[in-house]
Amino acid sequence: MLDINKLKNTWYFKEINLEKWDVLFSEWEIDENIYIVVHWELSVEKYTTKKRDETKILAYIWQNEVFWEASLNTNLPKQVNIISRAKTSLLSISANKLINIFAVKHKTEAFNLLRYIIHLSNKRLSDSNALITSTYKISQEISKLDEITNKSIFYIIEKMKETLNVDDVLYYEINPVMQDYITLKYDTRTPWKLLNWVTEVADNELDLLKYRSEWFFIFKQVLSIWNNEIWYLVFLKKWIRFNESDKKVFATTSSSIAWLIKQKQYLDEERDKDFMVE
Repeated sequence: MLDINKLKNTWYFKEINLEKWDVLFSEWEIDENIYIVVHWELSVEKYTTKKRDETKILAYIWQNEVFWEASLNTNLPKQVNIISRAKTSLLSISANKLINIFAVKHKTEAFNLLRYIIHLSNKRLSDSNALITSTYKISQEISKLDEITNKSIFYIIEKMKETLNVDDVLYYEINPVMQDYITLKYDTRTPWKLLNWVTEVADNELDLLKYRSEWFFIFKQVLSIWNNEIWYLVFLKKWIRFNESDKKVFATTSSSIAWLIKQKQYLDEERDKDFMVE
């Protein structure tokens, strides 16, 4: 594991603090820095419209990860947006100006950083294979849908449970009218039933303590559209703890079902408009 504190104690690394939804850099910007995530996470996003008013999440960057190490070899414009998903702290160092001086002054730390980057690169290749396979399977299932209904959303959630090898998945919606209330809409432990179990929460934040026991490890994935947190998927697993690779797969595949849910809401709104006109 990389000793981030040793890097932090050298003046070559700059500390960066981001608030939730802050943009570290955007597409087409020039940025020669290498970054290390000290705390929390960021998302890698790509614009999907010419107006640049919508983005798609391509991946997540987690605590202790190094990214944009490609700056060591190239200084081309960025092809993605990097956005903080929570209050996030990072370290950065200029790949052109400071990294060589750092390597001379702090040989051991520089060697450990290089070795860690190589380790991460190998791990990313392995994780990418799992991610691509899972994402492809879920995307294929979505493409087969004849229509977007509650039943089809539940079908995809069941397929996620199967593909991601978890014991159960819960799907919650934030109540758009009543603040501090959230609704459990689907639970794979009671399959194919539309639920409307309303739960009071604090600041629309789902408390998972009631699910925590010696049997389960829990991961909560927030589903959002245009930075509006609207839904939660909760993944439950017996015995085996989730690792960072699991969390990346959950996050990426969950973005597909967020699109599906949003499409259903849009279709419902259009149907309601037609009904009102009639």
